[in-house]
Amino acid sequence: TTQERTTMVFIAAAPLWNVCVLLLMTSCPTTIAFSAPRKKIALITGGNKGIGREIARRIGKEPDFTAIIACRNVELGKAAAEDLTSKNNGNENENNNDAACDVLACPVPLDLTDPNSIQNVANWVTNEYDGTLDVLINNAAICFNDPTLYGKVEYTPFEDQADITIRTNYFGTLNVTRSFLPLLEKSSDPRIINVASYAGRLTILRSQDLVDAFTSPTLTIPELSQWMDRFTRDVEAKTHTQNGWPNTCYGVSKLGIIALTRVLARDFPEMMINSVDPGYCRTDQNDNG
Repeated sequence: TTQERTTMVFIAAAPLWNVCVLLLMTSCPTTIAFSAPRKKIALITGGNKGIGREIARRIGKEPDFTAIIACRNVELGKAAAEDLTSKNNGNENENNNDAACDVLACPVPLDLTDPNSIQNVANWVTNEYDGTLDVLINNAAICFNDPTLYGKVEYTPFEDQADITIRTNYFGTLNVTRSFLPLLEKSSDPRIINVASYAGRLTILRSQDLVDAFTSPTLTIPELSQWMDRFTRDVEAKTHTQNGWPNTCYGVSKLGIIALTRVLARDFPEMMINSVDPGYCRTDQNDNG
């Protein structure tokens, strides 16, 4: 008999990297054993620092996995991979000298706002790994916790934050997923893990119509994308609050990611597709505070 697979979409209370490893170790009922042993390939977007780097480290230490760091700056990705594969796996506080860490950096830059960049990375993985990817972890994102990103960019008023935030976090993640779906479909045990956030909880919406739209069991990706575009337009027109949207571009982008995860899990039942919340972590997003 065919065992039915349960779609899991949840917010995790445990550390994200532990959850990611747990999800990787959990077999889908549809899993087919490999005819010849090979390491599974996991690609982590934004894996050169912060949460993405720690995910890469933890996955790279799993004996059956190779972790690939994909990020905008190839040199930073290379430096992170070299550090993670050093004697102490890039963690001075952990006694793990005997544990090998199989991490490498993608030599092709990944920019979530550039569809050509995304496709170039997918092409590189295709050429390097026989057209197969086993795990995609969509971690890369932008968040204006500070209007200057703590001195990294010019002051960005709220009405100018929506476009880059939604374009990066939602549409960029969507484009990455679409580009890698053909590679994931060739895996015997494919899975996608989307890094979400408590900031994207449904209660940030101030309109029941919006809640109903984002939670509709028949929601499609084109419909969801239209709602994300509408938020951007409403913010730019300064009408978002009267239309039921919150004052958080990052929150809406993650709300979109959670909804996208539900749609993908419904449309691709042969894959294990989840969204997880890392909780509060000291990263560049909060100026390491």
